[in-house]
Amino acid sequence: MRITEIATAHLSEVDPEEVAAVLYDELDALEVEEVWDRAGPKRHGYVDPGEAADEMVEEVIEPYLEEIKKYQELDMNTEANKMCMGLLLGLYRFDHESRSKFKDWAPDAPSGFAWMVVDAWKAGSPSRADVKAFIENKLYGWEAGLV
Repeated sequence: MRITEIATAHLSEVDPEEVAAVLYDELDALEVEEVWDRAGPKRHGYVDPGEAADEMVEEVIEPYLEEIKKYQELDMNTEANKMCMGLLLGLYRFDHESRSKFKDWAPDAPSGFAWMVVDAWKAGSPSRADVKAFIENKLYGWEAGLV
């Protein structure tokens, strides 16, 4: 097997449930104390705690958005779709299941970042049918307008 075949085989192993579980764990591990450390008066102004919390969520999400872009650049649209579904499911579960005190500082972050995920995914001219069906069947209450 050539290196490109090995890399493609590795990249094609996207499991939305696994992506969702890893993202959920990463978000659930965010600490409210870090929000407090990042917020408040700074050298160049004031950082609102909500802004600090959103920034922390964005730092978790950003590498995944890069993965979606990478799949799209490699014309691996099925994998990009699966990554998108996994991210949306992870955000949805974090929004509905997490008991983290961190969520108090970023109450709109999961749904707001869901839009960011969908926008990144849409940038690659994807096939929408499977992701739309996934959203309608799995993300109750989020289906309006995401796709």
